[in-house]
Amino acid sequence: MFRCLFAGLSVMICAGAAFAEPVSLRARIEASGPAITLGDVFDGAGELASRAIAPAPPPGQIATLSMPLLAAAASAAGLDFTPPAGVGDVRVVRPGGMRATLPAASGGHSNSDAAVRRGETVTLTFRAPGVMLATRARALEDGAVGQSVRLVNTTSNRTIDAIVTGPGAARADAP
Repeated sequence: MFRCLFAGLSVMICAGAAFAEPVSLRARIEASGPAITLGDVFDGAGELASRAIAPAPPPGQIATLSMPLLAAAASAAGLDFTPPAGVGDVRVVRPGGMRATLPAASGGHSNSDAAVRRGETVTLTFRAPGVMLATRARALEDGAVGQSVRLVNTTSNRTIDAIVTGPGAARADAP
């Protein structure tokens, strides 16, 4: 009897994994309500889009979600998600108040996947063993989450290659 029960559970677990829906991170992650949902974070969440995974930041604020948290939330929902290489976390924006809309920097042609846009001021995080520093940098090119972009440190005027981690954010590791 226990063998039949175990076999039945094994088939259900394997079948669930085989039919997992593939999802990808959204280029711009915006929470519109009191919770950050699977649909806010992932393209392709389908019927599970309204499932909450974390509290949303207050209106006009930004929250950071770690990649392990997102991977666990996707897995728990039965979604097939592979975190982008080199991305440790993403930023979630919750709009609030009035926002200004500026024309695209590329002469009217917008790159809808870009989380960082050319000319935009970006929060650049440097990581080294035991140390993490943040500074402001200016983007020299557009980039989507997980892509490498060139930035200029506004303090030192040095060009830096970094990985886009979310809207207005990038990370550079120490060599």
